[in-house]
Amino acid sequence: MGIFMRLIDYTEDEKLHGYSLFPTTLVLLFLGIFLLVRKEWSVHSSTKLPIVGIELPGYFGLVKARLKFVSNGFHIVKNGYYKYRGRNFVVTTHGYDKIILTHNQVKELSSASDDIISSQHALTETMMGPYTGLDRFVGTGYLEAAVRVKLTQNLGTIKEAILEETRFALGAEMPEFTTDEWRSVEIFAPILRVVARMSSRVFVGLPLCRNEDWLTVSMTFTGDVFLTLAKLTSIPKPIRPFYAWITSSTKLINSHRKKAQILLGPVIQGRLEEERLAEKNGTVYKKPNDMIQWFIDLVEPHHKTTESLSELQLLAILASIHTTSLSFLNTLFDLAAHPECVQPIREEIESVISENNGVLDRATMRKMKKTDSFFKEAMRARIGLFSFNRKVLKSVTLSDGTCLPKGALIAAPTSMFSTDPEIVEDPETFDGFRWYKKSLEADGSRSATSNINWATTSSKDLTFGHGKHACPGRYFATEEMKMILTFIILQYDVKYPEGQSRPASIDHGEFSYPDTTKQLLFKKLPGPKKFSFL
Repeated sequence: MGIFMRLIDYTEDEKLHGYSLFPTTLVLLFLGIFLLVRKEWSVHSSTKLPIVGIELPGYFGLVKARLKFVSNGFHIVKNGYYKYRGRNFVVTTHGYDKIILTHNQVKELSSASDDIISSQHALTETMMGPYTGLDRFVGTGYLEAAVRVKLTQNLGTIKEAILEETRFALGAEMPEFTTDEWRSVEIFAPILRVVARMSSRVFVGLPLCRNEDWLTVSMTFTGDVFLTLAKLTSIPKPIRPFYAWITSSTKLINSHRKKAQILLGPVIQGRLEEERLAEKNGTVYKKPNDMIQWFIDLVEPHHKTTESLSELQLLAILASIHTTSLSFLNTLFDLAAHPECVQPIREEIESVISENNGVLDRATMRKMKKTDSFFKEAMRARIGLFSFNRKVLKSVTLSDGTCLPKGALIAAPTSMFSTDPEIVEDPETFDGFRWYKKSLEADGSRSATSNINWATTSSKDLTFGHGKHACPGRYFATEEMKMILTFIILQYDVKYPEGQSRPASIDHGEFSYPDTTKQLLFKKLPGPKKFSFL
């Protein structure tokens, strides 16, 4: 800034080739910015791959294509998928260019080492880590280890806590229903609060999981992150730092960080002190079984701070609560739209629980094959355009000869795989028991049994990604949703208000989500509760 001010002073008396130095400096400055912006809004020329969605040549055609992707992304990708079937192409999204993979390439890359392709680096770039702060733990593996190892291994031991919180959460968030009248509910808000309560019971434990301030952070953090991203994505990279600085665009995110530290600080510091005293006195510290403790056990000493451990909790929230809530809302909408499926699912749930002496546990939920099938069908083609998002860290040539250049973002067209007639029979028809029937047709072979499992992934079924970096929390998420559905379907009937049907999903760029403003009608089932855990 000092140099720039001296240039201004200098122009009062001096000329550069007959022109004032100050206007010349401004022209050069804005020309440089223009060239940088133009470079930013250019495509990956090094890929030599066709680019879809561009209707006009040149720079402004590219700008228009990126804006159009927001409202018409699904059709842009679909046109490219079928035009270049079995081949790669580039789609220019609102903020990034992505190379679209074939399912054979997904299969080949699913076990690639992290120094070649990286899910964490892709997430950091697309989530604008330098601005949102979501790049602070890249390469540590803390979150993935806490979820994939600790959470999954402890699902059996924390089952009673989750069951208790489900009962408490539904009792607290759902209104009272009667057996003789239907009651209208804008259902997303209760679902979000129920999922936030259940997840928080596992993440931070009692009593904090029932603290309203903590629940507010849990429910609003993700939304504010994506609101910030929406603002920053429309700003070209060269001027993004300046824009972020003058607009304080990350103010909302940082406010959640500070609130999380205030709420979690006493808990974290108390545990660290108890652990220190136990080590000093030679006694055994009885560790709580929640994600706060798992993070404490996993992180390096320099990350055993309130700031770092609180930040990791927010990352766990970002990866779970809204995703689970929206997925469950999709399923509930489909259940209300297909009442013919309700009674078979209800009877299956009653049957497997009765066979287990009225106990709802993990083994029981694994026997809910029709329920599994319905959830899987409800999420088919409704989870967004892309999965298997990676960044290429080292240029790599695949077995089919395709060269993926260093720095490129790659992704699999999940929605295309799940609606392709060559992969899924009659994909335009919703069939809640599609996957259940397929397992019966295969006469119970091992491959068929595993294929019906909702949490199973493959190079063509990317609901939860695929390979060693498939969604690490998918087992927790699927059991969480099954538990909520069990409580609802064993106690209530659900339908749409008169004259209404399943609302269309809302597409925004590469994301797709159900309409959270819609209402459903609930009515209590007659008779006493069938099981004591309800």
